Amino acid sequence: MWEFEIVCDLENQDLLKYIQKNLGEVIRKNDGVMALITNGDSLFLSIGAKQEKTPEIKAHLRLLICDVICEKMKQRFMENNLILPQNQSNLFNTFVKVCTYFDRELERQIVLRALDLKDKKINLKSFLFFKLHNLLNKWQELCDLTNQNIITILKKDNFVELLKFLLQSIDSKCQSVILELHDKCLIYHDTQNDFDIITSIDINDNFGVLAKLIELNPYLIKIHTDESNFEIINLVRSVFEDRVELG
Repeated sequence: MWEFEIVCDLENQDLLKYIQKNLGEVIRKNDGVMALITNGDSLFLSIGAKQEKTPEIKAHLRLLICDVICEKMKQRFMENNLILPQNQSNLFNTFVKVCTYFDRELERQIVLRALDLKDKKINLKSFLFFKLHNLLNKWQELCDLTNQNIITILKKDNFVELLKFLLQSIDSKCQSVILELHDKCLIYHDTQNDFDIITSIDINDNFGVLAKLIELNPYLIKIHTDESNFEIINLVRSVFEDRVELG
């Protein structure tokens, strides 16, 4: 019998719930068991399966833990260490997203090399601070550099140019996206899970929409709208340039 346990503090319980949700199908398919429990201070995700059933579970689990560290934990680190002026709060989420996904593929490879699952337990916070301290230092350097130059960075023209530059180091999560402003949604195909996704958007939050597009970084963005949404169209075009089509 193979057993494995993932630990985090209660403040970050959504990390384990994300893993539990996305690992569920693989666990069922391989006749495994999984339970989420707490001792009051920490949360534990316990996983078990017959030894011969573990290869697929381990493969999916490694990728999910990698996602948690490289996206969710990195984003929280950026949110806690980036210092943006209060009057520029509308840019905060967009900039955090860009910093989070900057060098995404390289950082995933760093995490996966360190993540062998040979032990029976992993504490997410301890693993990041002790096994991935070089990665943590890299994130801190990015925050320090940004904070030192934040006034210059947040000038509109400079901000757009920086977004365009950083996008070059962010891998694409999908081939194309339909930005449906009439129905207030984004439509795209999730290539990793092989199904279409429709997600709602707030068309009054231009930078929120831009942040989602940056996360996906598609090769093509088709915008369905009329001329009344020219502000968001111009913003998306200024960052993604010739990848944008109006339909």
